[in-house]
Amino acid sequence: MTAPVFPAPLPGGPGRLYLVATPRPELPEDEFVARVEAALDGGVDTLQLRCKDTEAVPYLALAARLRPLCERRGVPLYINDRPDVAAACGATGVHLGQGDLPPAFARALAPHLQVGRSTHAPAQALAALQDAPAYVAVGPVHATPTKPGRAAAGLDYVRWAARHVQLPWFAIGGIDAVTLPDVLQAGARRVAVVRAVLDAPDPARAADTLKAMLDAFPLAAYAQAATLTVNGEARPCPPGLTLHALLRDLNVDASRVAVAHNDDFHPGARVPDAPLLPGDVLDIVRVTVGG
Repeated sequence: MTAPVFPAPLPGGPGRLYLVATPRPELPEDEFVARVEAALDGGVDTLQLRCKDTEAVPYLALAARLRPLCERRGVPLYINDRPDVAAACGATGVHLGQGDLPPAFARALAPHLQVGRSTHAPAQALAALQDAPAYVAVGPVHATPTKPGRAAAGLDYVRWAARHVQLPWFAIGGIDAVTLPDVLQAGARRVAVVRAVLDAPDPARAADTLKAMLDAFPLAAYAQAATLTVNGEARPCPPGLTLHALLRDLNVDASRVAVAHNDDFHPGARVPDAPLLPGDVLDIVRVTVGG
């Protein structure tokens, strides 16, 4: 038996208007594909196919129909939850939720795939960043029937992500032309949508409207360096940096300093190994021990 050869993955990285395309039971497949194609023509520049509770063969067959639509337009394609289906159809990557296969296992199965992650709180985002994903999703901003029972994370989480997440991230959850302005004002520059485009009377026009709103807030205007401030001077703040690691970089013994970290003060010999984030402000003072 000849071993199958996986097609080359679609190139590209996350854009700004991300459509999560979930087939509707009442919608014939041909119409679903046509609506996705219209959305791509309207300005969707990142696509995810999300088929929950679908077996691999029909999932793969539908992905194979969408892949050439993305390829012709230079749009990356992500497959929800299934790295096997993503690899088999030649997708750009796989999107993994908090309860899905851990990224390390997905990469072991298909090392060439990009990995996107869902996050619903700052702690989950910080954990996801340690896996170096291609992007993270931040939300749900508003409660949505796409995720029944999940409480909204709200605009506060968007504001937190705007300050702390230095790789591409998408606000998601209940975003449409009415709610998007507040999401943009909170700091998002990429958004993921579902019903606002796929269920619109005219998906191309709906996508075009959202894209125009995003274009009014250029990425470059919001770019910020991943830095923190130490004793008045800016220093790089790479993902995963902790207070003890910073002190080691500075050749400072944690037991012999007192540290003011934002609004917290840690006296000598009680400095915790706290995570550090871009924008943090620290003052480090050496402590003399002895009498």
